[in-house]
Amino acid sequence: MEKRFFEEEELARTYQRYRMDYVGTGIDQEIVTFLRQRLPKEENSTAVDVACGTGFLTRVLAPHFDRVIGVDCSRAQLKVAEENTSSQNIEYRVAFAEDIKFISDASLDVVTVSLAIHYLDIEKFSEEVDRVLMPGGVLVLNHHPSKPGDGTGLLDVKLTPDTTDDEVNDLVIQILPSVKNPGALMDDFFLALKPYEHHKVIVPAARVGNIDTVIGFISAMGTVMAHYKAHPEMGDMREAHRNRLLALLGKVSSSPEEVQLTISTDFQCHMFRKPPSTSSEGQSA
Repeated sequence: MEKRFFEEEELARTYQRYRMDYVGTGIDQEIVTFLRQRLPKEENSTAVDVACGTGFLTRVLAPHFDRVIGVDCSRAQLKVAEENTSSQNIEYRVAFAEDIKFISDASLDVVTVSLAIHYLDIEKFSEEVDRVLMPGGVLVLNHHPSKPGDGTGLLDVKLTPDTTDDEVNDLVIQILPSVKNPGALMDDFFLALKPYEHHKVIVPAARVGNIDTVIGFISAMGTVMAHYKAHPEMGDMREAHRNRLLALLGKVSSSPEEVQLTISTDFQCHMFRKPPSTSSEGQSA
């Protein structure tokens, strides 16, 4: 993993505060249902959530495994994760997703990575996953798919749950830098994990808030951080973006800071099951 954007504790706290929690979105149940169907219930089951950030998915796994390890290269992210974790069977380790050498060969039931595949060296990560997963183990990859027509493939912003304001959405698209579609990287995973059984599901999700929710959500995106890191001359644009959005909302309300906004996005979840034995043939679902 070459890209590191959450080294500062303030950014880690912004991520924890504004990104969508998986609990209640539906993606949590999709993952758990798939794992229950594919994995036998055994003692000493272990799951590792790599690039875990502040532990959103790590905490989802905790009730279903005897041991869960959250792995991230950012100490700031892990500090916030620990502060928001109460489950006794979760531990956090500092490491890169492509180099979890403290995990023994063929010892894991599950490896997960969420909203981070665009940061990874896919070839190295795939090799590491294949090394640590036991036969029949599962890799879960979660990301935002592309949406034709919006130019970003990430999100829509609505003034109300059922009315999209094109002018507001156009501004949000302008705020977002050019983002490489994580979905395009999936072809590399399909090639690297060709013998694995594959299952895919898309789950819509939404978060309701105000202008600060929208700006916070965008500010917590690694791709946005990467853009501003590459262009330091732009400085911190959050306040400028907020003022532009306030001006638009002022057209529909005398209290623009109180206007309800809904962030809508999709989670695309790919689940790959390692063949139970090296001679097993893969399937596609």
